[in-house]
Amino acid sequence: MSERGGAAAPAVHPVSSPVPPLYGWLAAFAVVLIWSGWVVVSRFGVVQTLTIYDMMALRFAVAAIAVAPFVWRYWPRRLRWWQIVLVACGQGTPYLLLAFGGFQYAPASHAGIMMNGTLPIFAAVLGWIWLKDRPDSWRVAGMAVILAGCVLIGWDRGTGGVDSDVWVGHVMFLAATLFVAFFLIATKAWHLTPVQTMVCIPILNLMWFAPFYLTLLPKAVTTAPWSEILLQGLYQGLGPSVIAILCFTTAVRSIGTSSTAAMMAMVPGMAALLAIPLLGEWPSAFAWTGLVLATGGILLAAGWRPMK
Repeated sequence: MSERGGAAAPAVHPVSSPVPPLYGWLAAFAVVLIWSGWVVVSRFGVVQTLTIYDMMALRFAVAAIAVAPFVWRYWPRRLRWWQIVLVACGQGTPYLLLAFGGFQYAPASHAGIMMNGTLPIFAAVLGWIWLKDRPDSWRVAGMAVILAGCVLIGWDRGTGGVDSDVWVGHVMFLAATLFVAFFLIATKAWHLTPVQTMVCIPILNLMWFAPFYLTLLPKAVTTAPWSEILLQGLYQGLGPSVIAILCFTTAVRSIGTSSTAAMMAMVPGMAALLAIPLLGEWPSAFAWTGLVLATGGILLAAGWRPMK
């Protein structure tokens, strides 16, 4: 899930500087850990003291501080203001409201599958409509397998942390993923580099979210323990917002887009495994089956071919 959170892979344009393959695989695995960890950390955050609005404010503030030295150099000035705003929304305030809201209703294993699993589907559909990039038969097959896995997750009621209203979280996860898919296709269509998105997303979102947060939205940051504030602030602000983008860029430069995208298929499974000891959310047989199907579908949608 990136800033996916959870979980999102930015468009990357190749550059000439070579990166050793070992560094590329390590960077890709770091992205897997960060994105899967984001699912668990976000789920942990919404069931603790902080409100989702506190978590958003911490994320934008810490990330904005981290990227401030690079804003002047990397700001995408060639784009129109509305293009920058739309890109910032794709992994900004609307996305996080839906994603964090979904974590209030659904466990981490559901989030990992629903968001990371359906992202290739939404991205393929938008890419077909916007960029006329028609997916091949293998990718379509992968999307069908992902959907089968998501259907199983939709029926799951045995996983720890699942209540009768879990479907609300599922809907919010799907809506959040649609924003990320738009972000991915927009960055490709408008030729944005990862560093450009890294600097504009937190700056713009902090500018328009902070006034509402400070004056209107409920807050618990003054009563939350410092350990919780530091965890959410540093992980949300630096993990998916900065470090994951740099690692993803390194991985693509080294091992290529297809291999990096295939590695991202590990995110739902890793999130489910991390949620067991950290959140006590044991996936049911339904959830494990859906997880296996979604992982296989993501691999196919990412370009992996079983007969290669």
